[in-house]
Amino acid sequence: MARKPTQQRAAATYEKLLDAAGTLLAEVGVERISTNRVAAQAGVSPPTLYHYFADKYDLLTALGERLMVRQNALVTRDSGQDEAEIAGVLVAHVDLTRASPGGPWVMRMLRAVPQLAEVRLASHRELSAMLARQAWIADPWADKAMLERKARLAVDLGYAAIELVFDEPALSVEAVMADAARAIRAVLT
Repeated sequence: MARKPTQQRAAATYEKLLDAAGTLLAEVGVERISTNRVAAQAGVSPPTLYHYFADKYDLLTALGERLMVRQNALVTRDSGQDEAEIAGVLVAHVDLTRASPGGPWVMRMLRAVPQLAEVRLASHRELSAMLARQAWIADPWADKAMLERKARLAVDLGYAAIELVFDEPALSVEAVMADAARAIRAVLT
């Protein structure tokens, strides 16, 4: 289990290791990435890497969790009031993912690698629970199970739209996100 540091210098090393892992993931793929390669890319010794991460999958788990936390932070209690807001949040997800070292590859890794799927699923469940709570507050007479199911579907629709623009770069981000926003709004109403 990754040991996230609290001291500034150690936190900087931890983040440097995650950035290096993201960069290498995009360059060599999940099969060829190794802790030794990540340590070399980050300019630290392998024992330094192992101070923070137990193994390759612990490192990749932390990398995935970092992206999911940052993506989820873009969704606020006020998100999703109308299609334009939803589309804007989705475009912000694309921008954040592009700006993250290896971001699109991290998303692909979380879907493709069975050992890492729980990172994506836990993130989606957390975001869905927040959206369902918001919907229940707005309509306390609504069926909670239905709200949770709709929220979970909405989260997966958004994630699929984000993945789509990375898989098909010729598509217009704005158009895909506008289409996804319409679908999400329809599911949530």
